[in-house]
Amino acid sequence: MGFRVKITGGKDVEFNEGIVTGVNFISDTPENCNARSTDLSVIMKLQGRINFSLGAEVEDSTVELANWALMPSDQANCYRNVEVKVINGGQVVRQYTYPNAFVMDYTEDLNDEEGVGTWTLLLKQKKDLTDKVELKGNFELS
Repeated sequence: MGFRVKITGGKDVEFNEGIVTGVNFISDTPENCNARSTDLSVIMKLQGRINFSLGAEVEDSTVELANWALMPSDQANCYRNVEVKVINGGQVVRQYTYPNAFVMDYTEDLNDEEGVGTWTLLLKQKKDLTDKVELKGNFELS
């Protein structure tokens, strides 16, 4: 299984299979609910590898993730479109689209033993546009 991620709305970022190592889709309601709540949060956690490119022959897109995380809320492109495709056997088996996502948390973990860093990006769909999130599956085989 692999993942393709495309982030647009600022400086575009794309990751193909081999970079993203984990995707978590989270639908979150308040803990104190006794019935289905209208206060729904839609969150996504992405995890991946930082493959440093000596000599800058390949652009390190994680730099743009870090810059997005630092962006203040008064800038229009602090909200971006995030599309995640889950690939299995060369076919898309699931697709998530968050059209107005913002960064809740971004971390980079680096150590001198492995030589490859990891990143974690926690995204959330803008609350008043939760109904715009798309989750698709059951794609036709091509």
